[in-house]
Amino acid sequence: MNTDQRKSYSFICVCLCTSVASIRFLVGCAQPNAANVALRKEIDELHAKVDDLNRRHAADEATIAGLRSGSTTAPSLPEDRIAQLFTTHGLTFGRLTGVQEQTLKVYVCPSDDSGQTLKAAGAFEIDAFNLSQSGETRIGHWTFDVAQARENWYGQGMLYTYVLKCPLEKSPPANTELTIRVTFTDALTGRKFNAQRQVQVRKPESITQKP
Repeated sequence: MNTDQRKSYSFICVCLCTSVASIRFLVGCAQPNAANVALRKEIDELHAKVDDLNRRHAADEATIAGLRSGSTTAPSLPEDRIAQLFTTHGLTFGRLTGVQEQTLKVYVCPSDDSGQTLKAAGAFEIDAFNLSQSGETRIGHWTFDVAQARENWYGQGMLYTYVLKCPLEKSPPANTELTIRVTFTDALTGRKFNAQRQVQVRKPESITQKP
């Protein structure tokens, strides 16, 4: 993605966000009627466009990073062929992500260009930070290669996600907020994707055990 493309992407996102903000203002001032319903529908459509642009932008950035590093595992597969496949465009965290009995459990799943979860093979790097403490804020770093990640895939019952278990040296105090950063390297394309989430450390008795 060159400089002009980046500027064009930023301009489109700004315009769409501005449109959403303007429509929200109008909806707030309007009475519930047919016009109000139409405006809300337009808001949803604009939000969908922004989400789609963000996913495409993330995929473009990941492609560039993969080409620069030369890390792609499928160098003979051209981009137009890859574009026809269901491939990773982002990451989605599960709501159960959190600390359980001195273990950080990260529920995370790759997602495709429409935001739907996707069972994609790849490797993970996970970092956990306690930004409220002084000095060194990183409290853990874990890696899962493709084979290890595969062993931690759950696709039965209500789960359709990776569940990555990261042991902590000691459990953070209750009500501490941790920042979780996940890097996923797609095994098919070599693209790298990053996602970040804040999680609240709960009291042990308030946590329901899961895989």
